[in-house]
Amino acid sequence: SSHFGSRYSGRSNSSCLEVPETAMSRQQLVWWLAVARFASSHGGSLQPECLEYLSSKGLNSIDALKGKLEQCTPNQALQEPFAPNPASAISGVTDTTDLSCRYGHPSYYGTTGDTCCGWKPHFNWVVATCDTNELQQESNFCKSLPACVSSKGKDYCGAKINYVAAYQYNGSHFVMMDDSTSGKKTSAGVEGSYAEGTGWEEEKKDFTWRSGDWTSKYAPWGDGASGPRGGTPPAMMWVLSAESFYYAAFYMLSQLTLNLEGKALTEGFTAGLNCWNWELDPVEGTKGWFPPNSPLPGNLNQLYATNSAASSGCMPVTYAASQANGLRRNFSQPPQFREYCEQNPTAAGCQPWVEDVMWSGGAFGSQRFENYADQPYVFAVVVDHRGYWIYRWIPDATTGETGWPGVGRHGADRVLVKRPRAVANVGGLATDVKGDVPEAVILQPSVPPEAACLRASIEAVNFQFGADALGAMAAQLGEYQPGGALEGAQNWWAHFADTEQYQNYPLSICGVPKTSLQAQYACNEDGTFACDCKVRLQGEDETSQSSTFMKLPRSLWFLVLTGLGACSWFLSKPVARQ
Repeated sequence: SSHFGSRYSGRSNSSCLEVPETAMSRQQLVWWLAVARFASSHGGSLQPECLEYLSSKGLNSIDALKGKLEQCTPNQALQEPFAPNPASAISGVTDTTDLSCRYGHPSYYGTTGDTCCGWKPHFNWVVATCDTNELQQESNFCKSLPACVSSKGKDYCGAKINYVAAYQYNGSHFVMMDDSTSGKKTSAGVEGSYAEGTGWEEEKKDFTWRSGDWTSKYAPWGDGASGPRGGTPPAMMWVLSAESFYYAAFYMLSQLTLNLEGKALTEGFTAGLNCWNWELDPVEGTKGWFPPNSPLPGNLNQLYATNSAASSGCMPVTYAASQANGLRRNFSQPPQFREYCEQNPTAAGCQPWVEDVMWSGGAFGSQRFENYADQPYVFAVVVDHRGYWIYRWIPDATTGETGWPGVGRHGADRVLVKRPRAVANVGGLATDVKGDVPEAVILQPSVPPEAACLRASIEAVNFQFGADALGAMAAQLGEYQPGGALEGAQNWWAHFADTEQYQNYPLSICGVPKTSLQAQYACNEDGTFACDCKVRLQGEDETSQSSTFMKLPRSLWFLVLTGLGACSWFLSKPVARQ
């Protein structure tokens, strides 16, 4: 890193730390030697940002950081019936035995600690809709909505799904996981047609899951090691094809939580049933985010992406661009965009100290998809070393093809190449994607070890950000595994592979400034919801409501742009999963 070039001399590949050539006090020398002894004795080396973190926090050793944090104690006997199998039958897939997470989230302690402490990186999808069922007729996300969103009549437009498919990356390709795929499965892949009542419509009953904040929910779940394994490192992918996805949700939770909540639905199991310690929301309606009669951040059919609803401590998120770059006045994260920002220094996100951008999405961000009623869309969500990649295509009207070879409107192949064709449409290379854009990609950047230490450096040494830093150091030293000096401290991003989704995209795929959303909303409050909502630019309709963002208290926006990550998390997604 050029930022540290003058302070830390060139570093070899050995486990030794080179003492800076600049003059230092006796106290600084003692600190460096203490860190060097720890690193060399554990066969790894701390990198500049993690070294700087310890120094800036006045910690003379990694043990001093560890001493400020609480490590949870797993109850393996209680967790075993629900925990997915750490080993995969697919060659090339990471065995997660060594990736147990024991730092960084309140759910690891207290009443939920026995079932949540020590969970591993296994994730899977949830589809949530406003469709009524025999157990539930209403929910927070579905109140005061028009009948066309929730009633299965001729005008229904809520969620007309063809199929949902789950894939595990094996190091070269994405391989379909049958137990986590809902549709007609064949030797070639998966098929489904909402219009013909096949695929999802035939199989969704087998994926019924415990609802709550949404009226109906569906997810893959089962009995621990014999049930769905979910997606794990080195990468994973989920695909949803729909004839209409006007208002609904497609999001991801831990496989452990899916199993626990599934059991609660069928067997009434209640002890520690919700390990809500990680969540990814690529495409979600927002009605349930706010109190009744509150305006939405966009129109009803602008579905948002969020990754900050629940931060695990073992898979940190960025929040704002300024925070990801340590509140410094130089751009360094994500590293793949450094060259772009050097060439385009005033582009969105390249100077967050001038105008900030929210990279974790949510109500204060710009990561959203406007979805038209009865417009076919295909979504693909990839998790890899670079972050959370969210694609949307309007499939070809004749062939049904999308930008990802083998992924189509009415089916997907069993084995897929590792990435799609590069998104080229200008409208799809910046967040705030309109409904008629044929192809789009949104990236929520990852926070691997060095980025995690930088991100944590501006925060207090607490259960979340202290754990993020400790996990980063554990990854750099190779001491995260059982029996390691930092057992249970994790940075799971370090175990994901780069599937080369990045194809010279502009930084605007991560977000644009909130102030650039010059839309007027005529469909974002109770009494205005309809089934033909479309965004209008300011000035197109003088009778439209002014931007909801402009009505928000300045104090709320300020909280997101400060180092108070927990506050930004709370404000961006206040509704707990049920």
